[in-house]
Amino acid sequence: MQSLRNTSAMRGATRPISLRLAPCHVEQLKARAFNVSGTLTGVARELILTGLAGGDNNALAERLMHIERRLTALDALARDVADKAERIEAIGRDLRTMFDALLSALSSSDGAV
Repeated sequence: MQSLRNTSAMRGATRPISLRLAPCHVEQLKARAFNVSGTLTGVARELILTGLAGGDNNALAERLMHIERRLTALDALARDVADKAERIEAIGRDLRTMFDALLSALSSSDGAV
């Protein structure tokens, strides 16, 4: 899947937009720009493009939690299947032992008759 940055570059020139943000949000953008040695406009652009590309952190965190819950459920199911397989294997061994004992008893009876 192409990134939004590539698709906008393919369309040609970009268009400026104007945003109104609360002063505290502008300060957060400035702080982030300072941390990454970028510009306020560049950081805002990257955040918008990331959000448009599905990079919403809350949605990503929720998706990861959903995956974690599914993995936990699958792990429990796998343990249950493994336990049942061990029980079936034990039953099979017991049946084999009983069959061998029966075969032995019948073979010794045939020899006696």
